[in-house]
Amino acid sequence: MKKQLAVLAATAVLGVTSAFAANPFSDVTPQDWAYQAVAQLAAQGVVNGYPDGTFQGQHNITRYEMAQMVAKALVRQDRVDAEQNAIINRLANEFSAELNNLGVRVATLENKVGNFKFTGDARLKFVGNEKTTDSYAYFKKDDKGHATDGFYTDKTIRKSNFNYRGRVKFEATVNDNTKAVIRVTADKEFGGKGTPAAEIDRIYVQHNFGKYLTATAGRHDLFVGGGLTYDGVTEGATVMVGKDALNASVTYGYAPDLAFKVVQGNTKDKPGTGFYKESGYADNQRDNAQLTVFQINGKVGPKVDLGAFYTKVSAVRAGNTQHMADVATYLGVKEKDLPEATEKLDFYGVHANADLGHNVKVDGEFAKFKNVKHSNAWTAGIAYGAYDMKKAGTWMLKAQYVDLDVLAPVFSSTFWTPYNQNFKTWAVSGKYAVAKNIGLAAYSTIGAKDKQGNDVAEYYRAELNYKF
Repeated sequence: MKKQLAVLAATAVLGVTSAFAANPFSDVTPQDWAYQAVAQLAAQGVVNGYPDGTFQGQHNITRYEMAQMVAKALVRQDRVDAEQNAIINRLANEFSAELNNLGVRVATLENKVGNFKFTGDARLKFVGNEKTTDSYAYFKKDDKGHATDGFYTDKTIRKSNFNYRGRVKFEATVNDNTKAVIRVTADKEFGGKGTPAAEIDRIYVQHNFGKYLTATAGRHDLFVGGGLTYDGVTEGATVMVGKDALNASVTYGYAPDLAFKVVQGNTKDKPGTGFYKESGYADNQRDNAQLTVFQINGKVGPKVDLGAFYTKVSAVRAGNTQHMADVATYLGVKEKDLPEATEKLDFYGVHANADLGHNVKVDGEFAKFKNVKHSNAWTAGIAYGAYDMKKAGTWMLKAQYVDLDVLAPVFSSTFWTPYNQNFKTWAVSGKYAVAKNIGLAAYSTIGAKDKQGNDVAEYYRAELNYKF
């Protein structure tokens, strides 16, 4: 009886109306596996009933009504565990005919044909700087391309720019527990030469081993900690065990986005702002750093999230990184504090975020290289609002402080500040959903400086995002 009430309550909340009562399809009874499957999802909170748990209506459910419930469950498929995901996929296959012939428009279903669906996003972005001149610092090289002693600067004009990007993700269901994903991306600056070049930037297979274990292999996303050190791509494999309350993961693979981006502020000898950007731990991705990332995340009560990570770096030592010691020397780090050429570049960190209620949230993260001095990186922020891109009119404001040491282990950060090392700033941002699935965002640094106290040009960014 409880299962019946749960399913019927879910039916009411999902907007199933009596208009479908006269449809020609047969009823789904409480004895049917699909009925019981939806009841299980309802009992687990994937589908919710009325707040008081009551419902008054019929006991049997038509196939059209069941299809509508499956449609709504599909919308939440990215927020369920492996077992629930398998149930939803099986229900979608069972009711595929009804889903394809529903008279009600359901966006998720329109993007899903049989065992295949696609999603995507588009972005228009503006980036600008407060100052119009920069001095870029480069290392001199000999005729073989090897760095030599010395540093020089070139004065240049940093122009504000507009660019656009589009991404489409194709997802195929192999079976109840396996899916294959490919994402195509194209982007270009407005007025730039040529046409947008499309590339496949994600391609992977994901398999659920029961309820608590998921494995992903291929070119997929890697989000380390709270995103301060690395939010980019990895080519390898990730195994995750557990659920939201407590989970652990191990990732092994190559990380092509490992790149330093060191800022140098204004000085008497160097007007303007410049930075030295190296290509990463190695030019050839095949010779790039091999990372083994251990992570653990969990909840302390319903409103506090905690996590920690340790990243073991193989195949690369401090002596292999391009000009790491030269950059540190140029920025005033004493020679005795520089890492030995054979030093391992393992790094670790901790992070936390908390919901303080009344739409107020705080977060923070700390990271550093295990054996490298002057490598502390930390950030702390507070946000107010309840931004949800799916809900028009929702918004959020956030203030954040970022402090990155000369050799901070920050490479491809989820935070939008323009530099990764030798940089500190206040950062403010705001987001507003102008319509369903259309979000406007704006970002700005305030009082940006390098670690030596020199002024750094302020950074501005605004973007309009679309999801489909």
